Amino acid sequence: MPKRAIGGIDLHYEVHGSAGDPVVLIHGSLVDLHTWDPVVPALAQGLEVVAYDRRGHGESVATPRLHPVRDDAADLAGLLEALNLYPAHVVAHSYGGAVALRLAIEWPEMVRSLAVHEPPLVGLLAADPATALEGAQLLAGTRLLQQLIRTGERVAAAEELVGTFSTEPGAWGRLPPTVQQTFLRTVDQWAEEFADPEALLPDVGACGELMVPALLTYGSESPGFLRRITRSLGGILHNCQVLEIPDCGHVPQLTRPHQYAGLLVNFLLERNVPVS
Repeated sequence: MPKRAIGGIDLHYEVHGSAGDPVVLIHGSLVDLHTWDPVVPALAQGLEVVAYDRRGHGESVATPRLHPVRDDAADLAGLLEALNLYPAHVVAHSYGGAVALRLAIEWPEMVRSLAVHEPPLVGLLAADPATALEGAQLLAGTRLLQQLIRTGERVAAAEELVGTFSTEPGAWGRLPPTVQQTFLRTVDQWAEEFADPEALLPDVGACGELMVPALLTYGSESPGFLRRITRSLGGILHNCQVLEIPDCGHVPQLTRPHQYAGLLVNFLLERNVPVS
């Protein structure tokens, strides 16, 4: 499996397809690049697709991060430069959305467009008087989960975390044992990532200055707070469209891969930023 040393960190990546614009896929927390497997074949028919393991996930090396969002964005900028695959369309899921926004802010030359599904930026809710109470409760829940992880109650933390992003009771128990074990192995990375304030609240002023085409999506079956966050971010970004994906929740790449891939292909192929 190919790896590149980026800033002293070995990042594992895969490239699929060889024609068309480059697109990079940023996975969320608890998972690795294989979360994108169901949508890669459709994207690779007309695009050059890069999927990679973020630092500390999958086969990429884990090292301590003081500023996970910015470190992850710097890792990705370095990878795209090393592969000479930029400007790229950036597709991001969940926490990966915070990384995508930071990449676009600090390395705008790397980003052709943004497509983000349900970034859990609960600080946006806390900052809005209309949703401040809900936001404060979600922030308190994040701190409680981090405390559970620090005290070794990893299963309880993982179960609660999975339940937060599902509208169906007992979501943890329905996961295959192999998936549960993966989540338990990476729950420490989640705690580190969400100790970073930027994982919860992006640089709103800088986001408001971004002009690249952006697609924000949320699932009709997702928890309400994720829908509200996505719409809130849509009010900040310029040149942005916000779409609801019917009959879908937090992981459309797994539960509705054909539908989600089709939506992405339409956006990526039709709403490009010309390269000068």
